[in-house]
Amino acid sequence: MSDRISAVEAYQNALVKGDTDAVAGYLARDVVVETNFGRAAGVAAVLALLREPRTAGLLAAGAHWSEPDVSADGVRVVAELPASAPFGGLELEFAFADGKITRVEQQTLPAAPLQPGELRLTAEIKNAVNGALDNQTPMLIAYRDDRDEIHLSFRGTIQAYSDTALAVWAREPGGGLPRNVAARPAVTLFYHDPATRTTYTFYGRARIEDQPAARAAIFDNSHPRERQADFRRRGVAIVVDLDRVEGRGPAGRVLMVRPLTPITSHGGCAA
Repeated sequence: MSDRISAVEAYQNALVKGDTDAVAGYLARDVVVETNFGRAAGVAAVLALLREPRTAGLLAAGAHWSEPDVSADGVRVVAELPASAPFGGLELEFAFADGKITRVEQQTLPAAPLQPGELRLTAEIKNAVNGALDNQTPMLIAYRDDRDEIHLSFRGTIQAYSDTALAVWAREPGGGLPRNVAARPAVTLFYHDPATRTTYTFYGRARIEDQPAARAAIFDNSHPRERQADFRRRGVAIVVDLDRVEGRGPAGRVLMVRPLTPITSHGGCAA
């Protein structure tokens, strides 16, 4: 049994630190590792999988490992990750033959539910939204029409407007978004940057903003390319008062909910 525990500990160390020298001697020639993201067969392929840095970074940052659960069939260990992690952890089940690992089933565990925090957009979220077009990750907005059909469109003018609101400059006053938000204000906005694995979904209520100073701020804080496309400012300013924000950024998972009591925030577009 001690050889099995040593093999499991070497595998754990390789998974967390990417140091595969110790575990190589514990792997059977025809070893197979099954994961949610793919399958590795043979020693070389398994060692390459263990050197993959993304999971290692999460495990090294604060995983809690269970004691090995040893049975006649093999060994099972679980790594639990903090609630802010994108998934709950890993469950690993090891099978052996002649003291060597022949099979590992590496199952990703679902993330623990997040407790919602107060809806107040962070600088990180605002910067992602305001820089979306330059980052080549333009945002989407979804709204419903009078036939209850859902429409999706990319909008280069989506911007952080306050701590609790986003804004959009819609160039066409007669377009679908301006025409429908008065009767059907519920909208959803989406940001995704695959390079940084950042995703934010914004749920809120859209309204037309006619106040001249606010209208000017929303236009002026739109991307220069979008401003040039409507240099006569014939478009419509739309503010989306947010009720919920969820997703994941560089700092971890995000869940924000507007409280029942209003938040006092300054109008105007946030930097």
